[in-house]
Amino acid sequence: MLSKKTKYAIKALVLLGKNKPDSPMHIAEIAERENIPKKYLESILGELRNAGLLYSRKRSGGGYVLGKPPEEILLGSCA
Repeated sequence: MLSKKTKYAIKALVLLGKNKPDSPMHIAEIAERENIPKKYLESILGELRNAGLLYSRKRSGGGYVLGKPPEEILLGSCA
């Protein structure tokens, strides 16, 4: 069974993977679309950014984008 934190991380990554790479998404938008508490999502996205899976852009037009192509992000494998 996956933890709630892991499920939220996967939801955010999938949403960002479907988004255009040149169109960053704000935390509030991700939280609203995926029904994830904003404060909790901030922590999760920070961890994903530190792991190199996300890139954050600041200032106007800022937000989060994937740090690498979606096909290079592996969530796990079945044994």
